[in-house]
Order: sequence, then C-alpha cells, then structure tokens
Amino acid sequence: VSSTFKSEYDDYLKNCSQSFMFRKVVVNGIEFQRETIRQLDNGQSLQIIAQNPAGNWNRTLIASDSNNPLNATIVDPDKDTVNVEAWWEENGTKHKSVLRGKPRLKGGVFETVRYLDEKEKDVLICESTFLPSELDGSSSSFKYASVLWRFQRVG
Repeated sequence: VSSTFKSEYDDYLKNCSQSFMFRKVVVNGIEFQRETIRQLDNGQSLQIIAQNPAGNWNRTLIASDSNNPLNATIVDPDKDTVNVEAWWEENGTKHKSVLRGKPRLKGGVFETVRYLDEKEKDVLICESTFLPSELDGSSSSFKYASVLWRFQRVG
C-alpha cells in the first residue's frame, strides 16, 4: 500500500466526516485489508467478505435488472441498517452498487463500481465515491469524495 493511496484514503474518510483518530487507525491498518469476492447464482449475486483490523463486513449484493430495481436491506460495519441497490453494466463487466439510508450521513450516498483491470486481469478495481446530500447545506462537514482501490488476486 503506497503512501499516496494512504493520503487519498485519509482525504476520502475526512470528506465522509470521519474523526481524526478513526482515520489514523483505519489508514494505518489498510495494508491488512482483504476482500473475498464471489459471484453466485450465475452472477446474480455478488458476495463480498471484507476483513481488516477494524472489523469484518460480510454482505451479498443481489443484482437488479433494468426493468425491476431491487433494493436490499443490509447491515453495514457500523451496525446501521441501510438500503443497497446493485446491478451489472457494460455487458456484465462492471458491477455497480449504491448504498443509501445511513442515518449519520444525512442523505449522503455511497456509489461503488467494481471491475477487472483491462491490462492486469488479476487486479480488481474498486471505485468508491461518496456523494453528500444537496439538502445538507454548504456548511456541512460532508464533502464529495472518491478513492480508487486496487485489489491484487492472491492464491
């Protein structure tokens, strides 16, 4: 994990209004982040098991089709019940998910896009974006944020 990524991730967490102490613990332990991702049911479901020093987060995202949006309820790492919609784009090569309803975020939304790197097929790219609510106002501690993860396949 590069110092550049750690700085970008710290900025991302800061814009999501995370505390200094939380950011330092998470950013300094980021090299221990591991994700196991499995496609289930012919790609209809994407199981994600994230493991890191701050705790584990296991979730299964069920893909909507274009005619029938499917909002699933899951529990996030903070134990908040949130809504997630997920779907495949670009002929099934990019998996997009949108997480809504986290009380602390005052209407903010997390968008994530996962796909294999075109040049390095053993690298999973994960684009994470936080979109603050427009209703929260300009004085809010929530700001637009994005970070690009690169997960190397192991094993």
